[in-house]
Amino acid sequence: MEWDLQKVKDLIKEKIEENLNLDYKASDSLQQNDKKANEISKDVSAFANSDGGVIIYGIREDNQNKHLPESIDPINRSEISKEWLEQIIQSRIRPRIENIIIHPIPLEEETNNLIYVVEIPQSNTAHQASDRKYYKRYHYCPTKRFQLKR
Repeated sequence: MEWDLQKVKDLIKEKIEENLNLDYKASDSLQQNDKKANEISKDVSAFANSDGGVIIYGIREDNQNKHLPESIDPINRSEISKEWLEQIIQSRIRPRIENIIIHPIPLEEETNNLIYVVEIPQSNTAHQASDRKYYKRYHYCPTKRFQLKR
């Protein structure tokens, strides 16, 4: 699927709610610390262990209406690179998830700021997050390996 800034703005304008295949994350979800990196591994592995889907990093959720996008929350490209995000995803999930696509979407008005759209395919194998637990996309609660249908 092709992603661009207009498509992301349309999701916000139309108030497209998070669902089994779509999740919004504010820019602080990508802080460079172990806690946030572990959360990334849980989120991404949960999508792969379910139906696959898209995580958009750099979208603030509405405080009153959780799961609805409110606005763009820019990520500074010089602080959080695409390569850093790829490395976190690939190093903290076992086995590695093949064919993940990370789309950096530059913001028109600010040259160094962007958002990341991460496309995660449904996988044919079960994936563990960095805490050695299996997650699936239902409030990404831990689950047993045998509960994952493959």
